[in-house]
Amino acid sequence: MASIGRRLNQLFNESDIRNGFRICNVTGLRFGSVIVDCKCFFNPEKNVTRDLVEKTFNEETQNATSQWLGSRFQLKGVTVRALEPDIEPVTHSPALSSKKKSFALKFTITNLAYVVPLRNPKTKIFQSTKHDVESKLNQLFQNSILGPQFLGCSVEDFRPTTQVNETGVDSNCRFALDDGSRDVDKGLVYNVFKNLTSQGSSLGEYTLDKNSLHVSGYPSELTPVTPTKELPFWVIILICLSVLLGFILLFLLCFLIAFCLRRKAGKYQVQQNILGTYYPHLDMRKVH
Repeated sequence: MASIGRRLNQLFNESDIRNGFRICNVTGLRFGSVIVDCKCFFNPEKNVTRDLVEKTFNEETQNATSQWLGSRFQLKGVTVRALEPDIEPVTHSPALSSKKKSFALKFTITNLAYVVPLRNPKTKIFQSTKHDVESKLNQLFQNSILGPQFLGCSVEDFRPTTQVNETGVDSNCRFALDDGSRDVDKGLVYNVFKNLTSQGSSLGEYTLDKNSLHVSGYPSELTPVTPTKELPFWVIILICLSVLLGFILLFLLCFLIAFCLRRKAGKYQVQQNILGTYYPHLDMRKVH
């Protein structure tokens, strides 16, 4: 059931009605071929009709010969019924609306150059890139420990960075907090994303800047931790040689000072041996 639920959520999160989609829950399995019962919730303000849901489902699961949900489940027929009481509480019930959390997820893609069309949400480049990034984000969280609570991610904006070959991504990810479910906070979302992207370095074919990841300001954007850069190997060798040369010069200087002092003392000894001992106070020449 969990696998079917994840694929249903992924299907609608990647469809044209994803902005109105909230979540699908599998409510039961009935043996026949097997028959699956599920409830999918949509935002009433988006005017998502029963016919539109059925059409979207059929289009997203149809291939050349038959209907498939993912690559595992082959389908035979679908029936969609509009259940107004179940749809309305998604946005109008205080109990349910108070049990949803949204997090601002920001990161930088280092192998996606920022181009002018990414400034305009109406361009094809913006829409295709948005769809691709959202698909990868949705797949990542649906396959994580937060999968049962995950509602969907939407890319809000693309922004330039200091590097022309990079693009910043601003997205919003939503989670449901059902009774008895784990609490979802920004630290948990941050760690889940980082662990499933090789420590924040890759999202599918996109490479990421490890230090660009922030979830609703976590970790603090005001005091980022700047990584210490290691000195190049040749610089370390140069420093060691400089220190060694300094010791050698100091040793030579000490040796020269000692040599000069010994040489001066030697000359004084020679004069003493040749002339004998001289007592200045007995010199009679000083009397006259």
